[in-house]
Amino acid sequence: MTDYSIYVKRFQAALISQSKSNYTVKQYSLDSAQFVNFMKEQQYEILTVEVVQAYRQWLLEHYSSLQSVNRKLASLKSFVHFLQARDVIPTLADDLFSPIPFEKKELQTLSPFQMRKALHVWLISYETAEEDEIRWMALRNYTIMRVIATLGIKSSEVVRMKWSHVHEGFVRILSKRSYRDLPLPQALLDVLQFYKEETSKRFAIAQDVDYIWLGLGNKQGDPITVKTIERLFAYVSQQVGFAVTTTNMRYTAIQQDMKKEQQELEDLYEKYGYARKGVLQERATRMEKPE
Repeated sequence: MTDYSIYVKRFQAALISQSKSNYTVKQYSLDSAQFVNFMKEQQYEILTVEVVQAYRQWLLEHYSSLQSVNRKLASLKSFVHFLQARDVIPTLADDLFSPIPFEKKELQTLSPFQMRKALHVWLISYETAEEDEIRWMALRNYTIMRVIATLGIKSSEVVRMKWSHVHEGFVRILSKRSYRDLPLPQALLDVLQFYKEETSKRFAIAQDVDYIWLGLGNKQGDPITVKTIERLFAYVSQQVGFAVTTTNMRYTAIQQDMKKEQQELEDLYEKYGYARKGVLQERATRMEKPE
């Protein structure tokens, strides 16, 4: 029986020498080690077409995510190429490692009625709350949802928002490596200003903090996290009886923008933070038809 485990470390060193990213080196090494362990557990002596086919089937039985399966097949293909180049194994056809095709699901959007119903949850909570703390939190959550519904930004972009980035007519949205300036409708600016005034009344520290979205925890002055946004959307979904998420609100904003006259895809893909126009085109083909 050939011990392929000795080649995993050599494969890892080869990836590093090729200046592959740390993530690629780590994942390809782990995936290759997993394949070698599979061979040992199944008592396969040499790497053949039948072994790869069996492993492919094993992956499908043990992983629900086709993306994970396809990534592991890509890792294995690279590992096999490494072994072939060193005459450890005979040549195997690349078709053995072809990705599993999967049907892309239709992207959920919200109808105008669903959007109004979702936004009203925290607005009603704000209007009916008797305790000041609950009243302020409902206002914060409502404002967050208005921002997402209007601007179509991601949760990770929401938590980075700062008052110094809010201007008359536009707001600067930060992503991981860049930023983009989005038009800021007066109606949304008014809501933000009202939230700012109410936050200043409640938190003395708010005068010295630039982050827009504060929490009620022990670390006052720190911005909320993406988890906080997920929780407020989960509460809304529970109240209205259908799924409301940052993502389907974002897709709804994109869909509404695409329906407007004279809106070019070249303008929209940058507005919504996509790196390539083709990504937005692909999303557009999968969006639900508006009701």
